[in-house]
Order: sequence, then structure tokens, then C-alpha cells
Amino acid sequence: MRRDDPLPIPQLAVPIAVVKKVFALTHQPNSSAHAQTIGDLITIAFFFLLRVGEYTKPRRTRVNGVWKSATRTKQFTVENVGFFKNDKNVKRKATLNDLLSCDSVTLRISNQKNGRMGQTMHVKAIKTSRHCPVKALARRVYYILSNGGSDKTLLCDYLDKDKSTWKSVEAKEIIKHVRAGVTICGLQDCGIDPDLVGAHSLRAGGAMAMKLNGCSTEEIMKHGRWRSLTFMMYIHNQIAHLSSDISQRMNTDLPFVNISNF
Repeated sequence: MRRDDPLPIPQLAVPIAVVKKVFALTHQPNSSAHAQTIGDLITIAFFFLLRVGEYTKPRRTRVNGVWKSATRTKQFTVENVGFFKNDKNVKRKATLNDLLSCDSVTLRISNQKNGRMGQTMHVKAIKTSRHCPVKALARRVYYILSNGGSDKTLLCDYLDKDKSTWKSVEAKEIIKHVRAGVTICGLQDCGIDPDLVGAHSLRAGGAMAMKLNGCSTEEIMKHGRWRSLTFMMYIHNQIAHLSSDISQRMNTDLPFVNISNF
């Protein structure tokens, strides 16, 4: 039986300004590994249009006394990341400088919530910016592998302050930082209420950014792995750009002809 996309949570989209602000706040000279992990995950989620369950701590539930995954989705691990430079593969165990210099990266999905498996997403580097999805993944992979992690380690994992225990970033932490970014950017004055913003706002914001920059419906659906037009719920009427010239076009005097009257 075909699995259609489940109805998404209608959260407000956030612009790239929020991603930039959160990145700047979490990548100060004295920022902890925990903070930097959150900043990089938010960057990755925006540019890859990720669902929050794909890159944060897995939810588990107890069934008949046994703890099991609460969702079908498999979270991204180090082995799901592939780096490229000049169309050649770069090993994940390369130096940090070599990984940061890569010009593109691929994420391979093991399984997602609508049952689709083995899909890949590929993005190019933003050469002039540190809040770049390629650089963010480079930092994540290098940090994990250089601190004793493995290819099976989740991308959301980081070492605690004592560097003795691996912990995972949770969805609620992503929501907290995205809302803080909205507040600091003063987006309340633009009608974006922080209380109506959540982790899905990054996926929505990425889709909106693609739409406003001329990407086709097919491109958005492919990049966001949507089977149907459910992604249109993310293209909110909150964005003035989408209706900027509608009234002008509607004011054009065109004749209506009833072609069924013959």
C-alpha cells in the first residue's frame, strides 16, 4: 500500500536570517560542543529541508516491557554523509581543513516516516559563509570521529563537559534556539510569533526560501522528498512576496468567454 505524506504541522516558516543568527550565537570562541552541535544541526536542517526526527535524539517507547523506537524514521549517522571535492569523493576521516574545503556533500536516508528508503540529497557549498551545510556537516563528522565516535554515531551526538559521555541533541533544544533566533531578529514586528514557530519551521523556511528564489514545484518536492503537494502547506500566505503583484494582475481587463455555449 502506498504511503502518502502525513499531514505536516502548520508551523510558521522562518527566514535564513534566523539560521544565521543562531549560528553566530552558537559559534562564539567560547561556545561549548553542545551549542556548536545545535547551531550546525539547525543549519543542516534548513538547507536539507529535514524533519526534526531525522536529526535529533530518537524517540523511544516502552512496549511490553521492551524499549523500542517510537517512529519508523532512522536518524542520520556519520556513515550517511558523503563529501566531494571536484567531483571526487573525500574520505570522512580526512583532516578538518580537507573536509571544510569540500564543494558538495550528500546525505543518504536509511528510512523516513513515509516509508521511503535509500534516497539521497545533495547540496553545494556556500563558499563565502561559515553557515554552510557542507561546512556544518564537515564539523559534525570531524568532531565525532576525532573524539572516539564511529560511522554508527548519530550526527546529533556530542560529548558532555567531562568528555566522558555521549549525549544527543533533543528536538526541544532545536525549538528553543529557533524561537530565540526569531525573537533576537525582531521578527515579531513582521508577524512571526515565536510561539507559532517550531522545529518544522526550518523545513518550512527552507521550502519557502526555494520558492522565493525561483525553484520549481518539482525541485522543491524532490529536495524535500515530498510525494505530493502537501509541501504547499509550508508555502505560507504569511510571506508578502508571494502576493506582491496579485492585485495588479487581477486588475488586467481580460474578456471571459463561455466556451461551452454552442
